[in-house]
Amino acid sequence: MKKKKILFFLWSFSLGGGAEKILSTIVNNLDSEKYDIDILEIEHFDKGYEPVNDNIRILKSWQDYRQSKLKRAILWRIRKFFPNLVRKIMVKEKYDIEISFTIINPPFEFSKDEKVKKIAWIHGSIEDFMKDAQKKYNHKRYLENVDKIISVSEKTRESIISVYPEYKDKVMTIYNGYDFKSILEKSNESTDVNIENNSICVIGRIEKLKGSLEVYETIKKLHKNLNRKYHLYFLGAGELESHLKELVQKDNLEDYVHFLGYQKNPYKYIKKMGLMLSMSKQEGFSGAIVEGLALGIPFISTDVGGVKELSNNGKFGKIIKGTDDSCKFIIDYFENNVPINKSEMQDYISKFTIPVQIKKINEILE
Repeated sequence: MKKKKILFFLWSFSLGGGAEKILSTIVNNLDSEKYDIDILEIEHFDKGYEPVNDNIRILKSWQDYRQSKLKRAILWRIRKFFPNLVRKIMVKEKYDIEISFTIINPPFEFSKDEKVKKIAWIHGSIEDFMKDAQKKYNHKRYLENVDKIISVSEKTRESIISVYPEYKDKVMTIYNGYDFKSILEKSNESTDVNIENNSICVIGRIEKLKGSLEVYETIKKLHKNLNRKYHLYFLGAGELESHLKELVQKDNLEDYVHFLGYQKNPYKYIKKMGLMLSMSKQEGFSGAIVEGLALGIPFISTDVGGVKELSNNGKFGKIIKGTDDSCKFIIDYFENNVPINKSEMQDYISKFTIPVQIKKINEILE
């Protein structure tokens, strides 16, 4: 039987984010006897690639963080104004299936060949497109010719249909799959940092979209207004990191706000936390929260993709609207000893496994 050739393309496979981990899991679990797989990232960053099997090729990126600002600016404009030329330069082979693994501005053009199966994999809710006519139009044009639109949560699915009701029949939900055995094993590694009691953990890039400033406002309010001396740990790096460090110093919170940087193995730290906090403005399906639940850690989060499913009607997590809410639930959890059934938590998330995910993906690819 002839193998099918698949091209996955996304903004970056080296930024250390959740989408990269999910893609790595998918390609490593697809049958190498059936598929030849290439991954194309538009921009290469400094976090390194997620591990992939030897049979999977990572193609040369269009931009690279090591290039000069001028060169990157020129390359960005070429990609924006001459997308078909960029595709011609970067894609030298023909594929049976092409999968866009991203959200927001489409990073790359699909093949014009009608015989190529085209799949758009959307990782976050897109209600905001209703406020941005240009973005809505760009994505509409992009989705017009795809065969399937994959959402990673019910919230994402609902948002796609609300923006593009005409594509309702193309949309289906496939939950991300996780290797819980590996997560548990890695969580047993020793840490070089002493995690304090009553600790709150934030995982992901330190940036505006992830709500990093709101997270800091929460811990500041707890300390300054409510006299609650909890510890906050940032696991990640990003453009707001230096600004937050300045705020921490200005507010004399150095003993309570800790920056652990990007970690290849965050699980050994998560395991020792009391709570996970997310004030993200946009998520597809929060892998960090799933991984926290796998380690028995409850969460507090804004209402982004997948959170309602993961909270199990408030049993394992609380959904918040802002810093007042987050402060209230944090205090309630730590001071009223809210009971958490960790065994029930782990049973509940067992449906988010890799075999279930891969079975559904295979049905689409075949």
